[in-house]
Amino acid sequence: MQEYIGIPLDEGQLAEDVMLLLLLGLFLTFSVVFRTNINLFYKMIKDIWQVKERQNLFENISGNEFFYDNFMTFQTLFLSAVSLFSIARLSGFLTYTDLSVAATGFLLIFLLVYLLYAFKKISYRVLGFTFAGKEKFRLWKTNYHAIMRTFGITLYIPVCLMVFIDNQYLLPVILFVFLYFLCRFVILYKSIGIFLNKKHGFFYINLYLCGLEILLLALLYQASIYLYNFIEASAIWH
Repeated sequence: MQEYIGIPLDEGQLAEDVMLLLLLGLFLTFSVVFRTNINLFYKMIKDIWQVKERQNLFENISGNEFFYDNFMTFQTLFLSAVSLFSIARLSGFLTYTDLSVAATGFLLIFLLVYLLYAFKKISYRVLGFTFAGKEKFRLWKTNYHAIMRTFGITLYIPVCLMVFIDNQYLLPVILFVFLYFLCRFVILYKSIGIFLNKKHGFFYINLYLCGLEILLLALLYQASIYLYNFIEASAIWH
């Protein structure tokens, strides 16, 4: 009698399991960070609606702010990369046959997301110091980071749907796109409220839209096409 050894685990399944473990580890880390820095979390939510240029100097906020800020930013970038990677995989633009190929593809996407974030951060600083006062720019930067880090938390919903539901990926993709544009709309709305009352405010808003939103979306699209062509031309991806 032949012994049943089960269904063999292929490399694709192994890559999905590794992605699931990474997401689980990230979520558990977020749970610990949230629990130990809950006051910073509440402050982040308040900063989204902040309209005062000066905060309360007597406000007592406990927690490791440096670690919290960097982790929340990393979480947003990581989940954004996972979303783009999952969308490319589920739509057929990106396939993998083993774990190393999947890891290389994800790292390339994460690097692209990080470079776009770094470019925008530098551009914001240059435009902010050129067309806005120090207090105005500080207020806008606080609002921006609060909105982006909150956006990162909401990405757990579409990301988990993409990872766990392979055959019904249209809904999480629509949800991801909706959350992204909602995030940009809130940033634009706050930017108008902060800068439009200044002499060069309207010019600054137009620079923000044309130079840091529309242009970067075009660059992201071109980079995605280049990455796809590179994968198709490379023998290790087949």
